[in-house]
Amino acid sequence: MALQIYDAGIKTNTKYLTPELAFFLGGIYAANESVIANGKRYWAAPVRYNPQYSTQIQTTEHFDNVCVISSKVDGYTVMKDNIKGTPLDSGKNRLPGFSTFFEATSLTDLVTEIPNLKTVLLSSDENVKKAFVLGVIDGRGTPDISISKGIIRYLSLDCPNDDIGDFLHEVFKSIGLLCNYNTARDRLEGGAPRKPQLRIKNVEDYMRGIGYISPAKFNNMKAVYMSKYGSAHENSGGAFMSGLKYLTR
Repeated sequence: MALQIYDAGIKTNTKYLTPELAFFLGGIYAANESVIANGKRYWAAPVRYNPQYSTQIQTTEHFDNVCVISSKVDGYTVMKDNIKGTPLDSGKNRLPGFSTFFEATSLTDLVTEIPNLKTVLLSSDENVKKAFVLGVIDGRGTPDISISKGIIRYLSLDCPNDDIGDFLHEVFKSIGLLCNYNTARDRLEGGAPRKPQLRIKNVEDYMRGIGYISPAKFNNMKAVYMSKYGSAHENSGGAFMSGLKYLTR
């Protein structure tokens, strides 16, 4: 299937919805995070880890591979410590990780752009849709697992709002991912409402067909496979996306 023409409203060097552009759009929509710097809006596809989740070596390897991908679509990928204190610092770069920035040309609100992107994305081939989902999960998705007990529950994503959550849910379902989507609801104890959460239930199908670039997340999934099944086989997807790995029993 030929690539679909699509103007994402951000500066790239392509007029098509390529796998690389889809990857970063997945990261952008998963976060819904932009910053005004020097009078221009920049959209961020962030990767953030809880402290100690990813070693510095793992985070650097992740960063290097994402840099390879972003170079193909003119993204600017920068480590957290090099964002802080610059015009690109939105105040959300406290956790270890990095972000890839794209200057907006016409994209000012993600929700209003969802119908256009959804039409093009769902008309694209499987590789483009998989790249989009990879961009969503690789940066902000969290594996809910217990390595010591060999338990794989699901992959979860806190969504910015219900409109984006519904959109991501539809894309995930289009490639055969089984999901639960929990809309935002007030906390029983009061305080800020919980974010809507998307949960992928068929985790092994995800790892077999979409995988991870993140070394920390991949290694944790591999460890829980070893605990649960006594075996874990990794396969390279680097020909499709730099640093990508798939996992089977």
